[in-house]
Formats: sequence, C-alpha cells, structure tokens
Amino acid sequence: MHHLLALLFAAPLCAAAAVPATAPAAVTVRPLSEVALPAQGSAAASVLSPNDSLIAADVTAKVARVHAEVGSTVRKGQVLIELDASDYRLALAQAQAQEASARANLQLAEQRHVRARQLKDRQFVSDDEVLARRTEVEAARAQLQVAEAARRVAERNVEKCRVLAPFDGAVTERLAQVGALAPAGTPLLRLVDLAAPEIEAHVQAGDAESLTRARELTFESQGRHWQVTLLRLAPVVDLAARTQVARLAFAGDGAPAGSSGTLRWQGAALLLPPQLMVRRGDALGAFVVRDGKARFVAAPDAQEGRPFALDLPPTAQIVVAGHQGLNDGIGVQIDTTGGSR
Repeated sequence: MHHLLALLFAAPLCAAAAVPATAPAAVTVRPLSEVALPAQGSAAASVLSPNDSLIAADVTAKVARVHAEVGSTVRKGQVLIELDASDYRLALAQAQAQEASARANLQLAEQRHVRARQLKDRQFVSDDEVLARRTEVEAARAQLQVAEAARRVAERNVEKCRVLAPFDGAVTERLAQVGALAPAGTPLLRLVDLAAPEIEAHVQAGDAESLTRARELTFESQGRHWQVTLLRLAPVVDLAARTQVARLAFAGDGAPAGSSGTLRWQGAALLLPPQLMVRRGDALGAFVVRDGKARFVAAPDAQEGRPFALDLPPTAQIVVAGHQGLNDGIGVQIDTTGGSR
C-alpha cells in the first residue's frame, strides 16, 4: 500500500519535470541605420523673379517714344519710354522765374534791413522800423524757399517724362502706344528682373520641420533636376490651405523664372518601412532586441501601411524577421545566418 501511494505521488513530479522550458523566439535583427528609409517630402513649387513689375507713368502726358520692345533686355537707368514733356518744361520755366523773383525780393529786403540798422545807429529810425525790416527779410526768405520747392517739383516732373528701368531686366509686355495719353499710374511696360530667381513652395504645415532639417533639396521641372538651398520659411500657416511658404535658391544655374515643378527633399529623420510595423493593443510600433529580450517600441504618429518613425538611436537592433509573433519582454535568439531583411 505504501509502495502504491509513493508511485501515485511521484508520477506528477516526473511529468512536470518532463515539460520542456519555452524556447527563445528566433528573430533576425538589423541596425536601424541599415533598414530605415530617409524621410521624404515634396511640394508644388514655382520659380519667381525677384521683381516682376508693371512700369507705370508718374505724370500724365502723351507717349512720345518707346525705346524698349518685348523681348529686349535693359540695364538699370536705361530710358524705356519718353513722354511729351512740353507742358512740364513750361511749368519749370515759370517756377524758375518765380524763384528768381523771390530771390530778388529777398536781396532787397536784406538791403533795407541793413540800411535801417545803420540809420538806427544815427537815431534816424526807431526800433520798430528795424524790426519791421527784419520781418520783411524773414518773409522774403520763406517765399524764396517756397519758390525753390516749386522749381524742384517742376524739375522732377520733367525728369519723370523719361521713364527709366529700375533694375536690369527683360521686357515681357508692352502696353504703351505712341501718341496715346498716359494718365499717371498707367502701366506702360512689364519688366522682369534678370537677377537670380527664387523658388517659392507651399509646404504642408506638418512637413515644415522636415524641410528645415532636410539634407538634400531638389527642384524638378520638365524632366530636369536642380540642387537648391532653403533661404527662409514663413513662420505663419495659411489658415485655408494649412501651408507655409518656403523660399529657396538654386545652388548654381537654375530654371528660368516662370517655371513650375516640384520641390523634393530628403529629411534627416529615419523612417522604418511599413512591413516592420506591428500592432500591440491600441498601439502601432516595432520590436527591438535589448539584453536578449524583445521590446515593443510604440510609434505615436504611425499610420498603417506608411513608413513610420521611432525615437531610437541609429544603432538600435530592429527585428526584421520573426517580429509578427513576438510579445514584449519575451526572450529571443538572434538568427546569425543572415535571414530576411
């Protein structure tokens, strides 16, 4: 009887001892720097000239001559349009005559003032008389200043009848017609700056930070590619489009002003390919190996089917094979035979 009981109690112990321990999961790992993809971004962009101006008349006059036709290039200060300045030259002559008259009146007033002071020393005139002569001098001087200002205005109006190029540029449109009256403010020519153009891109607000940290930026247009550099990024977001305006410059020779294309960049962040993504609970992320154990690292901004970023160093060991069956904290055995990447 005692022998039978001993056998009954010993049987479970033997069975328990026969159950093998859970074997570590076999996985393949690679450093994050090897399996990750650089973050990429793109935005519609266009090449803009620093200045694209409608050159207008500053005064009202008839168009006398046109010196720049569509397609021609001009230098800064070159005459583009001549307006009929006949009326303005007459106004200038009148202003010069009024200035001369005012200057003569001032000279006469100064002489009278000097004479009054001399007579006062001899007791021939009173202090009031000297003060009156001095007041006449001040009034004459003020009238001369008014006349000088009027003469300068008349000179400027004559100068404005010669419409000059404000910068080196190319004429892309002619609106002026010889003999036609051009009221002040009327556009006469369209002039596009020949200085190095800039690229303007409207970047989604969520991509703005990636753009500022980009390692490589390229403008693509008409099948060609140009290296570009970021000049500035607007700190405000357009409420309707949720975009920020970026301005960029060509690293060398670039596309002509008016070109449209796509701005592309390689971000500094590293993204894991979507096939390495796993879901555990409500979180998406990936597994890494630390101290012989699988550790789940969540990616808060991850979206299924799209590359995702993890806050890990480039040397982190990412599980690239065997990750679908893993749970956080289980032991793993790394496959050193060079399994699937």
